[in-house]
Amino acid sequence: MKKYLSIYTLLALACIVLQSCLFSEEEIFDESSANRATADVIKCQEILKDVPNGWKLEYYIGSNYSAGAVTLLMKFDGKQVEMASETGAESYKPGTIITSLYQVKSEQSTMLTFDSYNPLIHMFSGPLGLNMNLGGDYEFIIMSATPDKVILQGKKYKNIMEMTPMPKDIPWRIQIEDIINIEKDAFLNTYRMEKGGQVLNYFIRNNGTMATFSAYSTDYSITRSLPYIYTEKGLKLQSPYNVNGLEIQNFKWDRKSRLFVCTDAGATDIVLKEYYPENYLQYEDYIGTYTATIDDYDEGPTSQSVTISPKVRGESYTLKSIGGFNFTLQYDKASGKLVLDSQSISSTSSSSYYFACAAGVEGYAHTELSLPSRLRNGLVNVTTNSNPFTFYFADKASQENTSLIIWAYSSDEYSTSGLMGYWSWYNSILMVKENEGN
Repeated sequence: MKKYLSIYTLLALACIVLQSCLFSEEEIFDESSANRATADVIKCQEILKDVPNGWKLEYYIGSNYSAGAVTLLMKFDGKQVEMASETGAESYKPGTIITSLYQVKSEQSTMLTFDSYNPLIHMFSGPLGLNMNLGGDYEFIIMSATPDKVILQGKKYKNIMEMTPMPKDIPWRIQIEDIINIEKDAFLNTYRMEKGGQVLNYFIRNNGTMATFSAYSTDYSITRSLPYIYTEKGLKLQSPYNVNGLEIQNFKWDRKSRLFVCTDAGATDIVLKEYYPENYLQYEDYIGTYTATIDDYDEGPTSQSVTISPKVRGESYTLKSIGGFNFTLQYDKASGKLVLDSQSISSTSSSSYYFACAAGVEGYAHTELSLPSRLRNGLVNVTTNSNPFTFYFADKASQENTSLIIWAYSSDEYSTSGLMGYWSWYNSILMVKENEGN
């Protein structure tokens, strides 16, 4: 009996010990998991803070990088982030520092979130009407973090982005100016990819994006979208591009030779050489008097005489006047075309407030004004005849929609004023230059 009692006692003790061990292991696992998450947050927070001159983020927007990228410079202090960029809304001066709040926190993974409004990043993620936005993120999964590089992934749109420390001896102002100067100097939209003088591909910069190319085969039968970012030295493709078995990604701008030179190992003889597209027009070519035929939604086709005159020489014009409104036209040096961006306009006979939305988009003037000009809805001229010079306006991204809607507002504070409805709706605008053959 004592023997059986001893066996039962030992079994009971074993169960108690086993239960105690299992409970202890579970406690340790939970505590260890929490500790690991906390430690990772602290580590990432310190890495972000411990950079004397801040970080450079290659910020990509659009699903699958579809709109390209801009540079965001950031400096973190534990609670606030100072941020600057080469582009912003209409009122933003490139390089101006804007301060907002951020957090490093643990959810399912360690996250970097910008949780108070900063227009340099939130303008890409904010609503634009019809439950749409530009496909930008303001919450990021920290995929890896070292003092030399931080890899982020947008929480919603999943774009992977790289953040590297700014050199200690380069002021932010100089970095921003260098990027802007590259883009201004390499102004054309059209490039031939060449190797030893042989054309491999054509690269055409896309309108309506921050920075993407359409890469075409030499017979234009194959095309591929290539998002990229301008750098202080040239440009960088979002991911390596395979051409003739070579992986190319990084290019340096050669101002004297007017081309981008690949700097990747084994591919330094590959260049992107600019060329003027066929029928490229200079700034002066557009100046003159035109007969404008306007297809009005309410009244049908009407014709009137209008003028295009210089506003800022080499950059913009005044279109006077269509339907009693004067418009500012931009000269796009990159393509040799006119651009009619969405814009605030004034009537020649009324003190009311009006906003022209190109391509028939909704009347949310304040969202259009909060965007960089490259991403605003706009119209671009499409030439149909050279003599007399004839063109119409079409959507600058798709070149399909040709409409222009003028919305009326109760004040010029578009973000807070009431939308009173559309004032005019032009289905198309056709321009024929007068006295062209004389």
